[in-house]
Amino acid sequence: MSVTPASDAAATATDDLKGPAAGFGLAAAIAILINTLLVWEPLNAYMASLVGGDFWRTRGVAAVVAFFALGYLFTYQKFRIDGFRLAALLAAASVVAGGGLVLWFALV
Repeated sequence: MSVTPASDAAATATDDLKGPAAGFGLAAAIAILINTLLVWEPLNAYMASLVGGDFWRTRGVAAVVAFFALGYLFTYQKFRIDGFRLAALLAAASVVAGGGLVLWFALV
């Protein structure tokens, strides 16, 4: 005897996220990593020169533009991903980004 209702058992075969949920979910994971890479000192100096001394604004705009551009690209490409894999990917991107920042500030 199964404890999973038949409707739920059928749903597990197609638990893929698609459309904007999948596209922008993957874009968020990539934007997290891009934002972490923007901590690199030569990029900070370059971004500060673009806006006259304040790189934070440029860094924020770059991360948001990357998120939306990649999100629309992946949505247009009809990207699909399992919800569990997307959650794991977002968690891994956050852990890698956090570890990268800790390492960066420990070395600098």
